[in-house]
Amino acid sequence: MLNKILQNLKNYPDDECYQIRKNIYKNKDLYKYVCNIYDYVLKNNKNKKPIVVKGHKQIYMVASFLACSMAGFTYVPIDEYIPSEREEKILRQVNPDLIIDEKIENIMKKEHPKAIEKIYLKDEDIYYIIFTSGTTGEPKGVQITYRNLKSCMVWLEKICDVKQKTILNQANFSFDLSVADLYLPLLTRGKHYILEKDTLKKYIELFKELKESNAELMVVTPSFIDLLLIDKSFNKNLMPNLKEILFCGERLSENTVTRLWNRFENLKIINCYGPTECTFAVTSNVVKTNEKISIGIPKEDVNLYIVDNALHELKENEIGEILISGESVGNGYLNEELNKDVFINFNGEKAYLTGDLGYKSKEKFFCIGRKDRQVKYKGYRIELSEIETAINKLEFVEKAVVVADLGEDKKVNKIFAFIKQFEGNKKDVKEIREIIKNCLPDYMIPVIRIVENFPLNVNGKIDEKKLLERNE
Repeated sequence: MLNKILQNLKNYPDDECYQIRKNIYKNKDLYKYVCNIYDYVLKNNKNKKPIVVKGHKQIYMVASFLACSMAGFTYVPIDEYIPSEREEKILRQVNPDLIIDEKIENIMKKEHPKAIEKIYLKDEDIYYIIFTSGTTGEPKGVQITYRNLKSCMVWLEKICDVKQKTILNQANFSFDLSVADLYLPLLTRGKHYILEKDTLKKYIELFKELKESNAELMVVTPSFIDLLLIDKSFNKNLMPNLKEILFCGERLSENTVTRLWNRFENLKIINCYGPTECTFAVTSNVVKTNEKISIGIPKEDVNLYIVDNALHELKENEIGEILISGESVGNGYLNEELNKDVFINFNGEKAYLTGDLGYKSKEKFFCIGRKDRQVKYKGYRIELSEIETAINKLEFVEKAVVVADLGEDKKVNKIFAFIKQFEGNKKDVKEIREIIKNCLPDYMIPVIRIVENFPLNVNGKIDEKKLLERNE
């Protein structure tokens, strides 16, 4: 994979490969940047620890990812917009000797770089570590090998029409959804068109960027498309070249699909499924009209099972936990203690217990929700307990309970935090929200509700259903 990317950069120097706003980069630019950073990391990462790459979708991040990998080092992407507290938790776990940020631009732009003569990374080496939400308030570092990533890319090239296409980016680079739109264009002589965080927040700018992108493929979450569909101008006139949308990150609804096809005739819609622990995605389904939307069938080198609590495989249409085994299963968490009971051996293969509930029907798989307190919201996998832990640490909070409000389709509409405060030290909702922004990323910040007490059910436990009913 890396050899192919390297050859594309060298052999097609004038191909446009990356655009962020009006800044367009060609293969020859990226090749120079990669060569310079490659030389830099080889000289400065003597202990061979994972290298943290911090930023927000700048070209130096892409160049650094490639350079680190080619030099044989694992990279850890950190988005510059995450709260400092979360960043500190990640840095404590990684304990890097080298952190790459915008200062690397002075090095990467040096003229006459040394050519890359050798790619040091081996199949079994850890390619990247991406951090997900953790139940204890500590982010979990997922380790994905070079073999895992290569397998994923070969599969994606088969299910998508990507040759020399412009692929639109939504997700930041610390979210595994970005892996597909980052590496596919590099492998297929395509172009990576970037949507920045600020652009995503400004409707007028966003729609202007969508039009100017001339994108042929989008790799996005259903929530992002639902947002675009609110505006009637999101249609084929805005994006006449759009041929495919690859969905991943959360449940895709029939309503979203129907509305898309009303706007984009003959649009190919691919629904994918897979946790971060299994390299972006492991199943795909080309959505057809008048059918219940499934997550499809697994890639050739992966097996999916529906199992009960005793890990016995269930029959067709029986609901149980989705278990994944095979080539896409990553190397576990950076903190090995977390691997127990989730990364297991199943039928002689490395496997991962997803915590997702699903069933199999007529060779296709369906995912219907979570068996624990983990949810998918706006494409992100979030542990409600992490939000709860962060809020309960605040000095004015007597008790906080975090609840996800689910729609009829089991999709998360909103995440609420119900907060009871200590007497004599109370804050209003606006103040609480600003304080929470310092300890949680934007996508994890809940809707705040202040309560005087918590309703209990017959078992003496907090009745989350009644809490949500109070909010109506």
